[in-house]
Amino acid sequence: MMTALGAVTPADGREAMRLDGCLECGAGFQRRREHGAFCSPRCRGTFNNRRARRGAELYDLYMAHRYERPLARALGLFQAINRLASVYRAEDLSQRDGRASWRRPQEVMAERPFLKAIATATRAGR
Repeated sequence: MMTALGAVTPADGREAMRLDGCLECGAGFQRRREHGAFCSPRCRGTFNNRRARRGAELYDLYMAHRYERPLARALGLFQAINRLASVYRAEDLSQRDGRASWRRPQEVMAERPFLKAIATATRAGR
């Protein structure tokens, strides 16, 4: 019997087996490792290649937005970054049945706790 959490409860009452959905294709699979998120190496590669390609584009635009302000303003880079994210989401909706192509922000923040640090800078003259 399938529960709301995706666990399969055998009729004999044994401990439930967790079925997860592959982050790429959405197919159900049983994890072989604790952090397994893909049903096959091919799905893992496809997912990571898409993230790498998209990430490189966003990285280039964001770094210019952050460190080349006059050029960024002239080119409207912040709007371009948001537009690009909308294009990526539209691709996810049409090509991936709406499955997100990004990791949960909680996972990223847990891996990089320094991002939560509050930095204060004292500027002269203010």
